[in-house]
Amino acid sequence: MRALLAAPLLLLASACNLPDDTARQREVAALGAEIEALKSARPGAAEPAEGPELGAQMLELQIRHARIWQAGEAENWMLAQFQLAELRESFAGIVETNGEHAALQPKKLSDVMPAMVDPAVKQLQAAIDARDKAAFEAGYDALSAGCNECHEAAAHGFLVIQRPRTPLLDNLRAEP
Repeated sequence: MRALLAAPLLLLASACNLPDDTARQREVAALGAEIEALKSARPGAAEPAEGPELGAQMLELQIRHARIWQAGEAENWMLAQFQLAELRESFAGIVETNGEHAALQPKKLSDVMPAMVDPAVKQLQAAIDARDKAAFEAGYDALSAGCNECHEAAAHGFLVIQRPRTPLLDNLRAEP
């Protein structure tokens, strides 16, 4: 008899321990919301990736600028063409990733820089295409002047670009 009374009591007790479906759904939803909150609270989770630092991009320009000089002086027009293409890519990267940089506010770097250097880049391209060393040197000096004008506009006139005196990096042979 005791066993007969114990069975319904055990059944009733176990039924009380079964979670309600709506309670389980609420618990799952709460856990999901907590996971999403933790994901969005991760540092940088919602922020877009930052572009490269402008100074690093300018250093790349300086290297390309110097290497174009080496190639042109050696009359290695294929290398000069390659370095000019790389320089253009570097300028485009700056416009794309740092076009709104604080250095020129309220003007935009993405407007000012191309206006100051694009004519010289075209002049340099024409000289390379013509394989004309004198025109190359004039175009190169025009490019340097455009860089310096941009530095002046950004209140960085102390950064003066010029013809290299020695190879910046001498591990790339400039002679054809």
